[in-house]
Amino acid sequence: MIEQILETQIIICHSLSEDEIQDLIMREEISSLATQRFIKGEISFRDFLEFMEIAGINIDDYLQLANDNAQSIGF
Repeated sequence: MIEQILETQIIICHSLSEDEIQDLIMREEISSLATQRFIKGEISFRDFLEFMEIAGINIDDYLQLANDNAQSIGF
């Protein structure tokens, strides 16, 4: 259930270069690993947010979406 709350999505546009595709893959891997480690209690919430920021995620928008996700599933 917490995975649904913390889920991230990458929107892919047409006509991406190979470098842009590799960058998106790297950012998705960072956010996915951070989420997994946070859920397991291996990293703090602060570290989790720092990794998300490294992955290029706007933290303010992300926290609002996570809050919306939590409310939509009755959390």
